[in-house]
Amino acid sequence: MARAMVFIDHMNFQIALNSLYSPEPPPKLDYNELPRQMVASLNGGELMKTVLFIPKPDDFLMQDGGLEKYYLWATGMKVQRNFDVIEGTNIARPTNPDVPMNIRNNETYYKVEKGTDVNIAAISLRMAFFNAYDTAVFVSGDTDYLTIYETLRMMGKIVMVAVVKGQYIGRLIPCVDGFINLDRVFFKKCELREKFVHRRQKLSKGQTV
Repeated sequence: MARAMVFIDHMNFQIALNSLYSPEPPPKLDYNELPRQMVASLNGGELMKTVLFIPKPDDFLMQDGGLEKYYLWATGMKVQRNFDVIEGTNIARPTNPDVPMNIRNNETYYKVEKGTDVNIAAISLRMAFFNAYDTAVFVSGDTDYLTIYETLRMMGKIVMVAVVKGQYIGRLIPCVDGFINLDRVFFKKCELREKFVHRRQKLSKGQTV
């Protein structure tokens, strides 16, 4: 049975997910079930570990209640078994150096994500070097990872990319071994049940369940 690890570029994934369900909000997903369903589609692979890559908002962006809530959710996932959360950074920069940034006016600033690409490269290659998996599943449509895919394949690893319906994959096709298509039917199987929502909220706050 092939051992698989799933690497999720969460910001890239969330943007694609929002686009798929627009103008409605996307469903809440169970991030334990999501990788299990991906690996199950690979003809009986065994899920070894899921690694979620997120950008940590800087102090300015933490003033945005939505981003703070997102960060607390993501870091709360660290309590899950066989699940790692790796933080990059999300930094606010002024649109105009002469105009102070205002968290209530997104025209006064823009966001710069740093560290995610490097972290995904370093961890996926390190795990491959130590032969921790046979198959790597990357949840991202980003072409920045093409060199990683090519390197892993040269090491004898199977590289699969999970893409949300609507994401362009043209440049990825010659660099990977296959794709896992994520559409509304797939996500229906991964929706978070209400009882688990309350359980995770307690776990993230350090409460017993």
